[in-house]
Amino acid sequence: MEKSNHREVYWMLRNTSKYLRNKLRKKIEDYGITWQQFHAMYHIGNNGIPSNELAKELNCNASNMTGLIDRMVENGWVFREHSKEDRRVWYVKLTEEGLRLKTKLLPIHLNNMKQSMSVLNEKELKTLRDLLTKLMK
Repeated sequence: MEKSNHREVYWMLRNTSKYLRNKLRKKIEDYGITWQQFHAMYHIGNNGIPSNELAKELNCNASNMTGLIDRMVENGWVFREHSKEDRRVWYVKLTEEGLRLKTKLLPIHLNNMKQSMSVLNEKELKTLRDLLTKLMK
């Protein structure tokens, strides 16, 4: 098969993304939380989030979401609450313990991202950001 820059760059982007995500996932899991749980916690704001919206953010189906939230409830990080406007809607909200954990882990995660990207200088980061932005348009 003929070598193609298009295909090679595509696979490099895909593999780099996978590599970085796995590296960050392993570092966050050292704190006793799964990547999916951390990702869920990241999306739960001060007023909570409807469980169907959280499922969309995490790109998972309702049954996976139920299991994920059940485990987070068991860990004492979140609780469910009916919407006051629509009783069919469940909000997922952080407990005090969940908020403490999120507050602790977010700066660690951001630092881990910064460390992972530190092989590039500021000019290279800007160039890469501009090129990726161009690709997404």
